[in-house]
Amino acid sequence: MLTQVPVSFEKPERGKTGFVALLGRPNTGKSTLLNTLLGRHLAAVSSKPQTTRKRMLGIYNDSDSQILFLDAPGVHNAKLAIGEAMAQSIERVLDDADLVVCLIDPTREPGEEDRMTAELARDCGKPVLLALNKMDLATAAQLQASLEFYQEIMPSAASLSMTATDKASTASLLQQLKALLPEDIFLYDRKNLTDAFERDVAAELIREVLLEELQQEIPHSIAVLVNSWKDDGERIRIDASLILEREAHKRMVIGQEGRMIKKIKRRSIQKISEFCAQKIDLTLFLKVLPNWRKQKHFLKEINLLE
Repeated sequence: MLTQVPVSFEKPERGKTGFVALLGRPNTGKSTLLNTLLGRHLAAVSSKPQTTRKRMLGIYNDSDSQILFLDAPGVHNAKLAIGEAMAQSIERVLDDADLVVCLIDPTREPGEEDRMTAELARDCGKPVLLALNKMDLATAAQLQASLEFYQEIMPSAASLSMTATDKASTASLLQQLKALLPEDIFLYDRKNLTDAFERDVAAELIREVLLEELQQEIPHSIAVLVNSWKDDGERIRIDASLILEREAHKRMVIGQEGRMIKKIKRRSIQKISEFCAQKIDLTLFLKVLPNWRKQKHFLKEINLLE
């Protein structure tokens, strides 16, 4: 006769939870805000536009909530196939979101990209919170002008001011988000920081280094592919390819006597090691694929376009 053993299931955690889209024109500080809230460097950050190319999920946990932040590419006029891919990513983020945070940079005069952002937020049918970033740099007149611009399109949207680099300054944002989010079962284990694979985060961190070190248009014409990821428990060995659009860019990426590529490798290793908390061996390969940003089949292969 079989003895029945009682089975116990751990009760799932509940609290304030939901998906929050971070929406804004390029360089408003969306990725910076995400990294500050998480206390970890997850999303690539740069002063150059179009740093974020695809959706990134960041999972914030505290004692009574689990907020699922969706970092979207910056809203801009798409001219290439990669721009179309980024627009698709924004659309998916807004579809998945329970509410939207419009991140606004009041130090720049509102323009067409701000209008596109506000209209996307208004038309998605989700609650919207206007977050004016860089309050430490903006004047009172700039803050007021930006707020009026967005509230002309979304007159009922609540607003706040903050500085995305300052964790204490983001407390009011979290408080308002919790007030707007429903109570439900948490979808992710508290130990999870994102749903992205480590290799995908590593590719973004390499891109961040490229954006920081290379000039003008060159870093935007480079895709990073992680070809191999081997973790033996002591160190992670990574082979990655930098996909260039032009043969002439090779010389610039390599640099005089190889100094630039060595610096890119060294700084990439540092960032990936800090994220993974392991030693990293990194090999970088340079490959040329002319006009890859216009090739939809390639963008589908690297999961930038559906």
